[in-house]
Amino acid sequence: MIKKRQKKQNTIKIYLLFAAMLMGTAGLFYVDFGIIKLINLKTKQNKLQVEIEGLLTQQISIQEEIHKLKHDTSYIEKIAREKFMMVKPGEKVFKVIESKQIQ
Repeated sequence: MIKKRQKKQNTIKIYLLFAAMLMGTAGLFYVDFGIIKLINLKTKQNKLQVEIEGLLTQQISIQEEIHKLKHDTSYIEKIAREKFMMVKPGEKVFKVIESKQIQ
């Protein structure tokens, strides 16, 4: 009889230990500082890092263009010709129209 009671108590202890471990594991996943939150934060950090690198590259190219616009007269002339259709005095502009041939 004493052995049955001890066996029953041991079984209850095992079930309680299993339930505590199960709750602890679930807690690791679903609390504010859980694994799922950590994974989401790492993913967001990686996306932000990629965005930062893109913005830094864009900033460098903009700074290079600013430098060219301030100091490179041939670049300024190129921009004036392409964007604003400007020509030097005495130059003639020829527009080439591509014709599509029907076969």
